[in-house]
Amino acid sequence: MGELTRFHADIKAILEQARSKARSAVNSAMVEAYWLVGQRIVQEEQQGQHKAQYGTRLMEALSIALTADFGKGFSYANLYNFRQFYRVFPDQQILYTLCRELSWSHLRLIIRADSPKAIEYYCKEAREQNWTVRQLERHIKTQSFQRLLSSQVEAPTDSAAKAAHLDFIKDPYVLEFLQLPESGQFNMVDPLVKTKSGSV
Repeated sequence: MGELTRFHADIKAILEQARSKARSAVNSAMVEAYWLVGQRIVQEEQQGQHKAQYGTRLMEALSIALTADFGKGFSYANLYNFRQFYRVFPDQQILYTLCRELSWSHLRLIIRADSPKAIEYYCKEAREQNWTVRQLERHIKTQSFQRLLSSQVEAPTDSAAKAAHLDFIKDPYVLEFLQLPESGQFNMVDPLVKTKSGSV
């Protein structure tokens, strides 16, 4: 029995490492793709003489076309987020760091922060404290950066954050990017094996 326990632990470690690599690869590809889409939108908009009106029409048309090509995930609001993502982080070297360390769900919240300093703060804290998306959202809503500035003391952190694990595959943005059904629409026993409704 002791031998089986060790054998089981070894197999479990192999699978967990593989899943971690898969999550990292999917996230990096998704974040980079969204940045490149944002970059291309900005480049196209800058050719128009009336940027605001032209940009709105451009993204509305693009949203319809991409939704027909790829399904959900390319609404006008999402395309606006991609454009904003590129504008907030125009440096591609910074992008590669973000790809490795933060998910798109984290980044789409961070780019809405009201100043470059706040964006820098939330990026740093989300990485170092290993905040889940919910924890990050709570810190942004409670304006922890603004409170830090006003009090000049270190912002509170959650001790549980370091132990928190983001359930990456259930992230709706990941599901949309991979064109997988939303959570609850299929019975996912294990991402590496077939489900009752078919192959994941």
